[in-house]
Amino acid sequence: MKVKVVLVFKNNDRIEEEAIWAEKMEDGHYKVDNIPFYAPNLALNDVFSVKEDNGVLYFDQLIRMSGHSTVQLVFFKETEVNESMAILENFGCSWEGMKDQMYSVDVPAELDYAKVKRFLNEQLEKGILDFKEACLMHQIESEL
Repeated sequence: MKVKVVLVFKNNDRIEEEAIWAEKMEDGHYKVDNIPFYAPNLALNDVFSVKEDNGVLYFDQLIRMSGHSTVQLVFFKETEVNESMAILENFGCSWEGMKDQMYSVDVPAELDYAKVKRFLNEQLEKGILDFKEACLMHQIESEL
């Protein structure tokens, strides 16, 4: 069963909230079912517990990491969005878009993140986008 869960996190000096979809598991825990847009340190398929307050489910604590990474993108050149996202899809990433040029990208555990990071760095250098590694579970052997 899919439910909305509220994540409360600190962004700079502000307390913010983001609602995500989660799937309730047989053991009573929940699994992240969409790619977080703003919240740090959480990725698709991570497993967590919740606390309920007045009928609202709130993220409580991380139980098990999925090994996925979450990268948040903002595009400066709207004309480049489709091509860039298609390249990320070809790498094996999935994504969700929100508010014009803002995107959240899931990098599955089995993918070579170095290839994704090289591409994102190239796009950054060209002034096409900027990115934030909101939840980086992949290890990078050397600086890219």
